[in-house]
Amino acid sequence: MSLRTRSSAAVDKAQLRLALLKSVDENLDLGHGLSIEAYNHLINTTRSTLEAHNTLVSNLEESRKTIIQMDKALSEMSERMLSGVATIYDRNSIEYSKAGGSNGKRNKKYSSKVAPVVAVLPTQPAQAAIANVSTNGNGTTPVLQ
Repeated sequence: MSLRTRSSAAVDKAQLRLALLKSVDENLDLGHGLSIEAYNHLINTTRSTLEAHNTLVSNLEESRKTIIQMDKALSEMSERMLSGVATIYDRNSIEYSKAGGSNGKRNKKYSSKVAPVVAVLPTQPAQAAIANVSTNGNGTTPVLQ
């Protein structure tokens, strides 16, 4: 999420108010720090601070875009470096692994989905052998014949 530049409705409103107050008296001073001069000074200070803020936001956005471009270039070069190692040493080499590459054959986890084999010994009754066999998937136990 990038920051947005700002405008100030308060500055716009105050600028209009200043013009109206000057029409009453160019040197209006209501006491307690309420004068045309103090009001004009605060308007100008607020405006210059807002301009400085917007300049910083603009520079920050430019910096953000530069970082994004540099990140992309760095990622591309990282991939090219690894591809270069693969070209020279092969993807199955130790050097490729050292450089951060992964060998799919080495890293795959094979899982055995073969059901365990139950041996029926001649001394074991058939009923005990059936009890050791798992169900066939539909909830029934296979029958030995």
